Amino acid sequence: MTTHNLINHFPLLFPIAGFIVLLIGVFTRNELVKRTAYFLFVISAFTAYASMATGEGAEDELHALKNSTINHEIHEHEERAELFVWFMYGLGGISLLAMLASWSKKSIEKYLLWSIWALVLTIGYLGYDTGRSGGHIVHDVALKKGSQTE
Repeated sequence: MTTHNLINHFPLLFPIAGFIVLLIGVFTRNELVKRTAYFLFVISAFTAYASMATGEGAEDELHALKNSTINHEIHEHEERAELFVWFMYGLGGISLLAMLASWSKKSIEKYLLWSIWALVLTIGYLGYDTGRSGGHIVHDVALKKGSQTE
């Protein structure tokens, strides 16, 4: 579970960093800065994959606690994470296309940019919702372990 707890912050933070870098790139009209933002979004898709991969092991550990409340919360968190990760994959893919369009000076980049804005805003909410539901699990496990030591 510890590995998942370390990795799961990256898919939340990379899109925020990419959003800030993209804002700077758009306002300064600097293609290199925009490409850097696109790259951060592509990396964020890989971190989302890593978070999902480590989530399976964390889930197995928590199911061993045999607590129906925690098991329900795990299921809810997993459902939110699956939706979040698909949006992250979409963001990574569209960002890769936008990066290629930027390099080749294709006009489609501006349309891809609008898609990226929409995805980043959606991902912001989905990331918050997924992170919040995962936080409930961590705190419930901590409370359960604390009550067992008393």
